[in-house]
Amino acid sequence: MTDDRLGRCRTAECPAVSRQWLRFVICHLSFVILLAGCATRPTFRTVVLDPGHGGHDPGATQRGVQPEKIWTLDLALRLKSRLEQGGFSVVLTRQSDVFIPLENRVLISNSQSNVVFVSLHFNSTPKRDIQGVETYYDTSRSAKLANKVQQSILQLPGVFDRRVKTAPYYVIRRNTNPAILIEGGFLSNPIESRRIASPNYRDALADQIYQGIVAYRGKPPIQENNTAAR
Repeated sequence: MTDDRLGRCRTAECPAVSRQWLRFVICHLSFVILLAGCATRPTFRTVVLDPGHGGHDPGATQRGVQPEKIWTLDLALRLKSRLEQGGFSVVLTRQSDVFIPLENRVLISNSQSNVVFVSLHFNSTPKRDIQGVETYYDTSRSAKLANKVQQSILQLPGVFDRRVKTAPYYVIRRNTNPAILIEGGFLSNPIESRRIASPNYRDALADQIYQGIVAYRGKPPIQENNTAAR
């Protein structure tokens, strides 16, 4: 207790009261901080997957290797399965070997709220020694997603880091949702083209992209579903 005029302790109770008040303040501050963290953590449950190219647009081509459009769709289907296992809903901009204009791909994403957009590609260049994986974004709101996915892909053995970069690619520049474009390796590089042709590698690549998306979100939806069911 304190003297109302002098603000001084009159009994031995004052230190105890102060300690209790301090614990009360710390407890409530911790709760506020926890709520703030939850409020800023991404809450999306839907991922829009965009397998690059398709139909009359083969994408990158290389002698002796199937065109890029084949690999991007295959990777998207593997990633779709992995995301669904984690409790995500998945929307594909194409589900077969058809041509979808860029503006339609963006429209599919922009017609939905609270989603992320992931465009899947493979690279090619006349210089056959160039290799590596790179992830692109256009606006700052997509930077964290791009970094998390790139970091996750780099956990695969033998993958060369071509870093996270910005670029005004149409499908990410015109997107109203967080959007990234992944170049998953070079079909023009003999080592990487053999790796990309391996179903085991494409499974592993899909899993690491999934892990990067989960790292960006904080946890997969299935964990929240299980918690809510208890």
